[in-house]
Amino acid sequence: MGKLYDITLEDEKDTLYVKARGFFKEEDAKVYLSEFQTMVNTIDPSCYKLIVDAREQEAVDKNVLADIVAVLNIYIRAKFKKLVIVNPKCQVLKKQVEECVKKVNFEGTFVCSLEDAYNL
Repeated sequence: MGKLYDITLEDEKDTLYVKARGFFKEEDAKVYLSEFQTMVNTIDPSCYKLIVDAREQEAVDKNVLADIVAVLNIYIRAKFKKLVIVNPKCQVLKKQVEECVKKVNFEGTFVCSLEDAYNL
């Protein structure tokens, strides 16, 4: 199976776009964290909107929930101009993310479509 995510810098839209899909295991989450941080280190996040498209991501094992919290904290600490998450279609994952959000000072926005994310 290929990578479970793509990280794309869309300079013309001042957007860092992340598309997540499939079933993330703990190892996948750790590799993602590393690659995401490497990308963030090449830009000034305060000039960019971060869009995380989780529509195709599946629910995760309980041991990966701490990694979701860690990812959310990295998103927050980077201080993006805007932080937007496109809700996953998987209702179990949506509930998992909602629980993780309660554990951090999350000031991002959840939307239902990619179009809504770009229009914010």
